[in-house]
Amino acid sequence: MSEVFQASVPLVQSTTLSDQVTEVLRYNIVSGIWDVGAMLPSESALADNLDVSRTVIREAVSRLKAEGMLSSRQGRGAFVHSDRPRMGFAIDEQDVESMRKLSQILELRMGLEIEAAAIAAIRGSDAARADIEAAADAFDLASGGGTPGVAEGVSTDLRFHRAICDATGNDYYLGLFNYLGASLRETILAGRLQALKRGGDSRGAVQEHHDIAAAIAMRDPMLARDRMRAHLAMSSSRLLESLDPTKENVP
Repeated sequence: MSEVFQASVPLVQSTTLSDQVTEVLRYNIVSGIWDVGAMLPSESALADNLDVSRTVIREAVSRLKAEGMLSSRQGRGAFVHSDRPRMGFAIDEQDVESMRKLSQILELRMGLEIEAAAIAAIRGSDAARADIEAAADAFDLASGGGTPGVAEGVSTDLRFHRAICDATGNDYYLGLFNYLGASLRETILAGRLQALKRGGDSRGAVQEHHDIAAAIAMRDPMLARDRMRAHLAMSSSRLLESLDPTKENVP
């Protein structure tokens, strides 16, 4: 194989060198720049192209071997074994502590739930739509309890969004939402507590939930999609602002 290397994604300076290089190598595999069965450039060629040490290259290659994407052949080097990681999708606990990565996770959530709302409006059963309405009402009740009710507010908030994903009848929507919800729960709770300290409340979110439920009840997928997009954009903005350390002393 020619010693040609393409670093197709920019190195992110907020992560370690090993993380950066692992991401670049992974991208070259999943994007098809390196086909399954292809031999990677040598350690020295990779190190020169990315301007890192060979030790960093070895660690990145080792990580991708653990994921099942690379394999070694004695005396020949590393080869692409698969373009899909053996490990499932995962969000590291530290990711939700990084404002940049948290923003990306919230963006992913938007992509999932906007379409889920539209599908729920199209094919949600009467029972599923009743569950969504009940979840909106439960969030409404929980949102007026001050600090003691914040945890319940987060739980009922997630219940509302879970009910919408459940109404799609697609287990993958529900499964991915459950994973994202579990990953974000503590972060959302921390954000709500900070917002409460600054005098904020969740009445805006309460109305947004009822509006989404109404669109789904009307079986209007475009309206449900638009209302969910607006709600999640506002929710993401509220959460990121509440967690912004530069605003901790703002009344």
